[in-house]
Amino acid sequence: MRKLLLFILLAFFTSFGFAQECSDLFISEYVEGSGNNKAIEIYNPTLDAIDLSAYQLVRYSNGGSEPSPVGLSGTIESKGTFVVVLDKRNPDGIGFEQPVDSVLQEKADIFLCPIYEINKMMYFNGNDAVTLEKTTGEVVDIFALIGPPMTGDDNGWCNFTDTTITYNSGGNPTEYTIEHYNVGPLFWLAWTKDHTLIRKYDVSYGVTENPDLDFIVDQQWDSIPKNTFDSLGFHNCNCSTFSIDENKINASVDIFPNPVSDNNFSINANQAIKSVEMFDITGKVIQRFTISDNSFTGNFSVKENFKGILFVSVKLESGTTKTKKLIFK
Repeated sequence: MRKLLLFILLAFFTSFGFAQECSDLFISEYVEGSGNNKAIEIYNPTLDAIDLSAYQLVRYSNGGSEPSPVGLSGTIESKGTFVVVLDKRNPDGIGFEQPVDSVLQEKADIFLCPIYEINKMMYFNGNDAVTLEKTTGEVVDIFALIGPPMTGDDNGWCNFTDTTITYNSGGNPTEYTIEHYNVGPLFWLAWTKDHTLIRKYDVSYGVTENPDLDFIVDQQWDSIPKNTFDSLGFHNCNCSTFSIDENKINASVDIFPNPVSDNNFSINANQAIKSVEMFDITGKVIQRFTISDNSFTGNFSVKENFKGILFVSVKLESGTTKTKKLIFK
């Protein structure tokens, strides 16, 4: 049976082809938090807006081979992100209906899968695989490993293997050997459970071939603590060019001076500015401004005496978002 499963998976994945850098969408953030705090961020590294109705997210429960797909809708702008959040918003919900954290709700571009029995995609946890696929079946990106399936005692993947851990189980010393980066019952060592994971800066395209038994999570992902949501809505990678693609979009934004010498800078745009967000190179939000006076220009400053590089993301009235790199001296 195991050989048959591997044969099926091999046939399945040999049709995927190979991705090219910055040429298609990929998963840029994975949020597996407490309760129903589940989210997937998708990044568009291309020079054009992309219609998401041609894509779907698919969950493979416990890394098995049975898919649970959900279709997407909306548009993701060039160099922009799209945040999918589990649809649990009832403030009176308890237990399995506990609402998603209000901060995470604010980050959502779409809420999906409110009822588990109808669609299980957004109920992933640390030992599930998630793919971003086209509706034609072409796999664009894979998070984790599809098959051979994990068991109920497996909690996900970590960043080391072939290691024996001794831990206390009910007062008794117990040994467990981590193989193929699978933490088994050692849930506290899992990267894919109770963490937010951010795609590394040098990743510029999705994984289109299933890993060969080993999902080594720290090769492409950085880990930050559970229930950390402030990096959602922006992704920084080496596809994030800041000059060529702006000439292809009618909306324009000018940020000056650059470099900044006194932490103060100005923004001019050819549309009304709706919001401004500043992120560091890890994607952490440094400061956020909401503009409500239909202004095409504004003066801004960083709260602290910051030195280094920030990415300034300007959202305009049309919904277009422009992101530029700003150097603070």
